[in-house]
Amino acid sequence: MRKNITFTMLFWALLALVISPVLSAAAPELSLAEALALGLEANFGIKKAWLTWENARLNYERGKAASLLAGSRHAQLQQELNLVQAEANYRQTKDQALLQIARKYLEMLQAGQERDWRRKRLEREALTLQLMEQQVAQGYETRLALMKQENEYHQASLELKKVEDSYDQLRRELALAIGWSPDAVFSLQPVETTLTWELTETECQHRARENSLTLRARKLEVELAQIALERAKLGPALAVEIQELENNLQLALLRQEEALWELESSVRQLYAAIKQLAVNLALNQVHLAAVRANFEKLQKQYEVGLLKEVDRLAAEAELLQAEFQMYSAVTSFQLKKWEFQQMLGLDLEV
Repeated sequence: MRKNITFTMLFWALLALVISPVLSAAAPELSLAEALALGLEANFGIKKAWLTWENARLNYERGKAASLLAGSRHAQLQQELNLVQAEANYRQTKDQALLQIARKYLEMLQAGQERDWRRKRLEREALTLQLMEQQVAQGYETRLALMKQENEYHQASLELKKVEDSYDQLRRELALAIGWSPDAVFSLQPVETTLTWELTETECQHRARENSLTLRARKLEVELAQIALERAKLGPALAVEIQELENNLQLALLRQEEALWELESSVRQLYAAIKQLAVNLALNQVHLAAVRANFEKLQKQYEVGLLKEVDRLAAEAELLQAEFQMYSAVTSFQLKKWEFQQMLGLDLEV
């Protein structure tokens, strides 16, 4: 009975290995650039933030003319501050949505790579189980060894099922994020695995300061506080009111200084993190090259009959595991790089 059950499970496992690639091959292929473009069109939060920004721009243009006629610098600055805040909200909403899509895309690629590795491991464990059953029947192995191998097979099967479920969930989440049906079936184009970061930290600091809407807003707040104080000094304001406005100006200056400090600190931290991830990526590239070279050598030995099928499967599983680890390193690097690009006010490079 044990033997019949084992061979039945083996049959279905190998059948799944054959059928799944055929199904995925017929699915449409989606690139990261296409996913981001679709997400930009489908996301309700981005649309609402853009319309809010557009209204702020229209109010700014209308209010600017009125402020010039009335000679009110304060009103003009307030309208400009509203415009900057609306733009900042739009940019933050868009950046978060696109980064989430990019994250799901890379995680789905990574899960697909792990799925391939787990499938190959299951194939190896199934073959090992089949050979061990034969050895037990011939008296060369013990029942205890067979039970251990059965456990290895079942563990590999459970791990594969877990990864396949995770892959399907990521596919559904990505489909929803780009405006597709959660039941849509599609495959993904791989992303570039040779990744670099060419800007120096000094250049990054400069770009971050130039493009920061937070710093621009803080500067406008300082100007508004200065104008309010100057107006009060020219009018019949009480000493306590002038003191309060002076405090408001100091608060605005402190917020401006704090925003600059936080921005520069964040740039330093993210830059250091990217450099470390780049080192990790390079190490994974070296490891993958070594594992691939070893597999090619073993594959040649297998082709001339010097290597068993189970050993060739083990080597292929090791290669797929190294490729999965490489994808993991790529995912970490790309996500941190894109997060950094958004902080610098740049678009995602895909």
